[in-house]
Amino acid sequence: MRLQLQPMSKLFSSSRRLRIVILRVVKVTHKSQSCCQMSTFLSTIEIPHWQAFFDAEQKKEYWQELMGQLFQESHDFTIYPPKQRIFAAFEYTQPKHCKCIILGQDPYHGPNQANGLAFSVEANQKIPPSLRNIFKEYQDDLGFNAPANGDLSAWAREGVFLLNTALTVRQGEAGSHKHLGWEEFVGNSVDFILTNTPSVGFICFGNPALKLAEKLVHRNPAFAGNIVHTPHPSPLSAYRGFFGSKPFTTFNNKQAEKGLESVNWELPSSAQKTLF
Repeated sequence: MRLQLQPMSKLFSSSRRLRIVILRVVKVTHKSQSCCQMSTFLSTIEIPHWQAFFDAEQKKEYWQELMGQLFQESHDFTIYPPKQRIFAAFEYTQPKHCKCIILGQDPYHGPNQANGLAFSVEANQKIPPSLRNIFKEYQDDLGFNAPANGDLSAWAREGVFLLNTALTVRQGEAGSHKHLGWEEFVGNSVDFILTNTPSVGFICFGNPALKLAEKLVHRNPAFAGNIVHTPHPSPLSAYRGFFGSKPFTTFNNKQAEKGLESVNWELPSSAQKTLF
């Protein structure tokens, strides 16, 4: 029996083809495994009054991509707020009871600060600078005593939807989840509110919040509420028109002029009259 040897060029050609096939198989297998893992990240969301919204969003391609990126981020980094608090704004505020939407940027990125509500921190945390300025204007505008702490959940229960435009962030890296896909989710959630409760209004702290609110209102022509805009309350801009803007009474007065619901802005207070 004679053994026929193939030319070296054919052997290399076959080897290359075999290698490509193997690489492709490995790539597909890896993707399948990752998808299985990703599907468990935030896969169980049970918020009764928002269930129709979440059921619809979870079927969309952007949601799958967002969850995949969040799974990887949570594996590689510490992210805030804790997973169980990411959708806290939805748990506190029902769409049909929503009176006012306040849009923030992203959660606080320090340990134990973020609690899932825009501008809000856990009750045992030091009040951040922007929130301190909001509280100063709150006292000057409404005449209430200083809030007991930085937890704004009382506003959320009252119908104020405190939503950041990115619902998560890496520890110590502000804006790090800005482009993961949260923008589409946030826009869709506000659309859902405006569809169900067109009487809701906005308080926009800063131009980015105003531009987003105007964009969302433009695509919801049934909107019947008001948009109140002030400069951002951060220390860099609070003295450029935020102080003295009276956003809370302005919002209530404008809503009342249209016969719409106003907000009871009073927060649980401390014994002291002022934080300053």
